[in-house]
This record gives sequence, structure tokens and C-alpha cells, in this order.
Amino acid sequence: MERELLCPVCKEMYKQPLVLPCMHNACHICATEVLLQQGYICPDPTSEPTSPASTPATRSPRLGRRIVPKPERLDRLLKSGFGTYPGRKRGNALHPQSVLFPCPLCQRDVDLGERGLGSLFRNLTLERVVERYRHTINVNAAIMCQFCKPPQLEATKGCTECKSSFCNECFKLYHPWGTQKAQHEPIPPTLTFRPKGLLCPEHREEVTHYCKTCQRLVCQLCRVRRTHTSHKITPVLSAYQALKEKLTKSLAYILSNQDTVQAQINELEETLRLTEVNGTQAKEEIVRLMNNLSSLLEEKRAALLNAIEDCRQDRVRRLQTQLQEHQAMMENSGMVGYAQEVLKETDQPCFVQAARQLYHRILRATDSLQAFRPAASASFSQFQVDISREVKLLTDLIFIKGVFIPKLRLPFLTPSFPSLLTGSPHLATASFSDHDEKLPSQPLKTFAGLVNAK
Repeated sequence: MERELLCPVCKEMYKQPLVLPCMHNACHICATEVLLQQGYICPDPTSEPTSPASTPATRSPRLGRRIVPKPERLDRLLKSGFGTYPGRKRGNALHPQSVLFPCPLCQRDVDLGERGLGSLFRNLTLERVVERYRHTINVNAAIMCQFCKPPQLEATKGCTECKSSFCNECFKLYHPWGTQKAQHEPIPPTLTFRPKGLLCPEHREEVTHYCKTCQRLVCQLCRVRRTHTSHKITPVLSAYQALKEKLTKSLAYILSNQDTVQAQINELEETLRLTEVNGTQAKEEIVRLMNNLSSLLEEKRAALLNAIEDCRQDRVRRLQTQLQEHQAMMENSGMVGYAQEVLKETDQPCFVQAARQLYHRILRATDSLQAFRPAASASFSQFQVDISREVKLLTDLIFIKGVFIPKLRLPFLTPSFPSLLTGSPHLATASFSDHDEKLPSQPLKTFAGLVNAK
């Protein structure tokens, strides 16, 4: 599941992830650094996002230790063929324009609007999943009190207001009875302090509804704005229940069909193995036959081998891609494990925000499971050459040509490879399409006809 929790920019576990309009995520500091590289005006990248539900007073005391993405990684991101738009320079502040962010997963520029990162929601659900995952892989790593004098004691409580973790004695000391701090509600010790819920990035109000038209959480003020006039808006509870039900059913379908997934994986692995074996055997047979011919066949042999190799590579590529997709559907794999963690989310707005993007991925996996078919066949049985009667025709030996010969389309070769060279008195076959086409002996000349002509 760890790969689901890695930022695509810094390749480390997410820290204060923001949800991009394309439904991908990026660390706040990583997104800021990318936009600064593009010439946009951004807040201090070492500060937490001020939206949603986060203010400078909520900054974590450990945030300064966050590693900034390496310059060479940012350079590769920005020079990879996307994000080549001109950045908004400082001199254009009086004429704001949309901020474009080069998403490393979409490989395209994502419009953030005029407010840039300030319009993005913080993915609190993803943060919680990351924290739970860190805890599972570091069970024995204790969180120490941040206020003890050395030697420090293990922290037993955390405070969302103070953004710190305390031992019992320090908690009592810094939350004296009869003061306002005594009203602070303790939580389990943590290194990552988050706001309690999602707030509207624009109005700093609690999000209470979900706009189906915009596919965005909105507050009461957003709801009455002209922007959402005639939009289909539903309470966040309804969106939460509907999306959770869909995600639960889709995930349950995949989990209940683990035997089917495993069987399909086994079939793909066997098909992949046979493709390699049979492809190698076909190449060896071609080599054996061509070695019996004179030097005039050297160019022909290279052409035949290239045809086999191209088709083998295409099949292997498609089978490997299909195999990877099915492996991702296995229980405890990245996507399934992440979905199970998301279903533990009880904060309704946070769940709607995180589950909406995940549901589409689960749905694609479900469709792939239901319509399973190996992407390619392992058979190379028709990649054979019959040269018994064509030795005398080496000078003119070519693939059969004619008005009815289908075009060469290697990516769409049939599971059984077509005969590259065949000869008979009445019929010749040469096909690179979905179905072999029979070519009449007239008006075309078959190999036998060519022999007679000689």
C-alpha cells in the first residue's frame, strides 16, 4: 500500500497533501516549490496551507524538518514535456490569471484558478492513512514529550490547540486547572497535528453540502452564491452515504472474487511464459531454415525476425500491463489496501473528498475483472516458413502482394501468427489483420506459378 502514500513529486510519504482538481494529491511544500520554479508568486513554502481549516496557528512544530524536493527532481518534472506554459510573473499582479500546475501523474497542466493553492482542500483522510501506516511499520517508535528536560519521557497525550505532545506531568503543567488551556481536549500523542474538519478555503466556514455539478464540497455561503445557481447540491451526509455505499460494494466485489483474480493472474503468467518460450522457438526455427539458404536470404531473414520480434514485444507489453493491473486488485495490494483504510474514515466531508477519486479507480478495476480476457495469445504456431519449392526463387522471394492484401498492422496481429511465407499450386496466404484472407491464384502469381514461369 505504500506506493499509494508517496508524493509523486518528492517520492516520500505525503506531508499535508493537497487535492488537485484532477483528483491527484501533492504535498503542500512540493506544490509550492513547483509553482515557484514556474515563476508564480506563492506563500512561504515552509508554512502550512491556510486552506482549508488551517491557519498559521496550527502549524506543526516538526514541519521545519520536512525535506524540500531536490532541485534536480523539480527540473526533471518541469522539463518532462508538460508544464511548459509561461508562469505568472510578479509584474502581472494587477491582472491575475489562472494558475496552472503541472501534475506529474496526469502529465498535463491542471488549472488551479486565480487563487492557486489557496483554493485547494487539504486531504485530511490521506494524512490519517499515512499516519496509521507509519505507526504500523514503526510500532516500537515511541513519541517523546516535547517539553521534558533530558532525559525525555514518552508522550502520553497530544493537544490539537497547542500542537504538541506531552507526558502526563507536562500536560498538567502546561494546562493548569482554572485556566483557558485546561479546556483543551487531549488526544493520543502524534507528530502530525491536523484541523478537526474541512473548512471552505474561501469563506473559512464548515463544509455542509456537496455540489454534484462542480463535484466539490461547499459551505452555506458558497451554496447561495451565483456560481452555484441551478447546480445540483446535496447535503454532505447524502453524498457520504451514497459514495460510501458504492465504494463498499465495489470493494466487496473485488475482495469476494480473489480466487478469480488469482486464477486470472496465473493464466496471464502462464500465457506470458508460453509467449516467451514459443516466441523464442519460432525465432530459432526461422534462423535454422534461413541458415540453409544462400546469402541472398540474409535480408529476408532479418525482415522475418523483425516481424516476429515486434509482435512478441507487443504481446509481452500488453500481457505485462494486464498482469500488473490484475495484481493491483489482489487483497492487501496498494489500491485495495488504501481503499480499506479510506473506508475507516468517519469524517463525512473528508470521506467524500477522498473516496470520490478512489471510487473511479475501483470501478475501472471492477470492469476489468468482469470483462477479463488475456490481452494476447501465446501461440506462434503460424509463424512458419515452407521453402521446399521456393529455393529456386530466392532472387524474387517476397511477401505476396495484391490489391486484397491487408495492410501491415503489427499491434493487431491475431493470436495465431500468420504464415509469412507459404506456397501451394492454388492458394497463398499472407495476413497481418484480425482474420486471414484467402488470396486466389489468379490474377496473382503464387510461388508455384513463379516456379512454372521460370
